[in-house]
Amino acid sequence: MQIITFHGDVETTSYFLIQIEKQLRKDGYEVCPFYFDAEKKTAEGTDEIMQGAYFLTFNFAGLYGEDMWLAGDGREPVADTYRLRCINIIVDHPYHYHAFIQEQLEKRADRYMQICIDQLHMAYMHRYFPQVKLGPFLPTAGTEMLCKPWGERTTDILFTGTYVCPSHFDVFINRNGEEYSQFYHSIIDEVLSDPHALLEDVARRRLTEEIPEATEDELRETLGHIQFLDYYIRFTLRGNVVAALADAGLKVHIIGAGWENLPCSHPENLILSPYASSEECLLALADAKLALNVLPCFHAGAHDRVFNTMLAGAVCVTDSNPYLDQILIDEENVILYDRERPGELADRLTVLLQPQMDEKLQKIAKAGRELAMAGHTWEVRTKILEEIL
Repeated sequence: MQIITFHGDVETTSYFLIQIEKQLRKDGYEVCPFYFDAEKKTAEGTDEIMQGAYFLTFNFAGLYGEDMWLAGDGREPVADTYRLRCINIIVDHPYHYHAFIQEQLEKRADRYMQICIDQLHMAYMHRYFPQVKLGPFLPTAGTEMLCKPWGERTTDILFTGTYVCPSHFDVFINRNGEEYSQFYHSIIDEVLSDPHALLEDVARRRLTEEIPEATEDELRETLGHIQFLDYYIRFTLRGNVVAALADAGLKVHIIGAGWENLPCSHPENLILSPYASSEECLLALADAKLALNVLPCFHAGAHDRVFNTMLAGAVCVTDSNPYLDQILIDEENVILYDRERPGELADRLTVLLQPQMDEKLQKIAKAGRELAMAGHTWEVRTKILEEIL
């Protein structure tokens, strides 16, 4: 069976796809990868593609009209020229992709399947895009690369991820005047004050309070434009946790851009490194004792940081949700914290990083690694994908 894969211009999802390709090949599938190239103006090497083959991608790469993925004189998308059966994995909330989802319904509804990494993302799709065929729930996974002995690890706390100051999004919040600004901030404040609140539900309720006559189509259209609220919330949460650790005197090593803009009292405790590739992040995790995760508005799924940390033999420090509560046990295979009380996390990590706590941390790291190896690698996730091929 032939599977065409398309690597877009995002390094992280391309790395995920590479891990899936490895397992597919091991299991006897013919995998033909293609790569985004902004310099190319037409598709090359497509002669090997079979009509009706499977097409596997992340975040609509190859499905939204990239010049280098068009074929023939009519400049038709390759996915349509060869009637490819498309499987698209989205690694963020569907409200980031309304226009792309609608395009799939218009152009290839009978050959399009979407896979979500969060169970509530699937619920959102059922509610607002019921015509879209959904595949199985597929949480992100980890990749095993290196696992150093505990005594050789030189980093106490590591975080991998970017930061954008929430004020960056004020241009969107304030663009329509004070009344709209207050409306948006009321949504933000409610979501930030309640860890169980879903942005899409709060926004919908506020909209219907303001405009009771709003139709379902109008509500769906509006929810497709709330990305800036999502970013404001996720970077506020991320910044709050990291700032609390730094201000408590903990050294936090960070791989990712933008952290020089974090408002905190003790920025000298942030040890900053620029962008790094997925493999470089995995190597950094192997040198860490603790690795921090702050869930980016995932309420029933996982971020790959959780399982990458475990596979690298570090202790994962994360907030939780109902999905993670089913597989993680505080101080057994993970350190769980309440995002509402980052100061308490700082106090707790200060204690755990004392030398006498090394044995306890090693036991947690070992249990976390065993958990991830048994069920949360891309090899395991690929087996789930194979069930729908």
